[in-house]
Amino acid sequence: MDVAATAEILALEAARAVAPPRLAREAFEREHWNADVLSLPCVDLEQGWQWGEVMRASGWRVHRYTVLDSGACVGAISLTETRLPLLGHSILYASRGPVLDPENDAAWAGVLEAIRYVAARTRSIFVRVSSGRPSTDVPYHEGLLRHGFRSLEDDWTTWNAPRIVVTMSLAGDEAELRRRLRKTIRQEIGLAARRGVAVRAGHSEAEVGRFHELLATIGRQKEFPVRRIERFRALWHHYVLPGQGVLLLAEHEGALVGGLLGARFGRRGYLQCAAVRRDGAHLHQGPLLYWEFVRWAKAAGCETIDWGGSSTHFPPRADDSGYGVYQFKLGFGGQLEYRLGYYDLVFVPALYHLVRASERWLLPFAWKLRSRVN
Repeated sequence: MDVAATAEILALEAARAVAPPRLAREAFEREHWNADVLSLPCVDLEQGWQWGEVMRASGWRVHRYTVLDSGACVGAISLTETRLPLLGHSILYASRGPVLDPENDAAWAGVLEAIRYVAARTRSIFVRVSSGRPSTDVPYHEGLLRHGFRSLEDDWTTWNAPRIVVTMSLAGDEAELRRRLRKTIRQEIGLAARRGVAVRAGHSEAEVGRFHELLATIGRQKEFPVRRIERFRALWHHYVLPGQGVLLLAEHEGALVGGLLGARFGRRGYLQCAAVRRDGAHLHQGPLLYWEFVRWAKAAGCETIDWGGSSTHFPPRADDSGYGVYQFKLGFGGQLEYRLGYYDLVFVPALYHLVRASERWLLPFAWKLRSRVN
């Protein structure tokens, strides 16, 4: 019998030995899940139903649980699972979760019961959480520590949601938003239009492929990895097609010179990825693409935009690899946010130390190697 089959049998035996949670219930309906999650504080795209389906398309399994108290949802957690077949175990990840009021003991009890249940069923080595809450949220931080989580010193990892992000308020009308842009950004938006750059919304899955090809090409040039096309198709199907996202394409004289893929969840818009072809023409399509996303998010009812990670330290340093991109995002009226860090709840200590060592030393190397091939 091969290793994968043995691991599957062990996982099934573990599942049969664990009683289902009493305080949390598994969620199976998108509308009910999203309504429950959006009723809780500090909700994020990555705890939404659609994001779980995007992760499923990338090879992860998804486990969603809500906690009810007197009929009302007081807590929720969406866990994604990846298998480590050679070890016969899994890793669980709750990106931007769990979602709850940190002072609600019933919510903590239900969420922890769900985590331990899924961990036992999947023979998990550990579960990682990376909340989207500000670093000053002491009650949430202390709640995690009080329930057995260990706080990591890392400010970034190769596979988790960023801790240092740039956000932008969409308060005011479009004219006011434009006035808040840095002067050079406004000038470059005008230059792009005068030089014949046109930005339009993508309308087919084939255009997702064109955008992905451009992104992969630029990734090889600049040595950053690009995820597989299946993830982009999932973003298209779960966000763009239902009207909860947008694919923007910048074209010049019939050629694709840039693109941007964004989504929304609740009252916040999220930049997923952007690509700009640079060939010495100085078309300034980047500022125009970002501005059109601002306009889309405002029209869609968003109150803020999450521009994603800054790729800098906190506070930023001029020699940071992402300092230029960070400055570019600030030019749209953005601000830097320092979120709570990463926390692990460990179930198999011996294997945990092995995985952590691999995370520190092997994953950065694999990340760089992947960027060369994309």
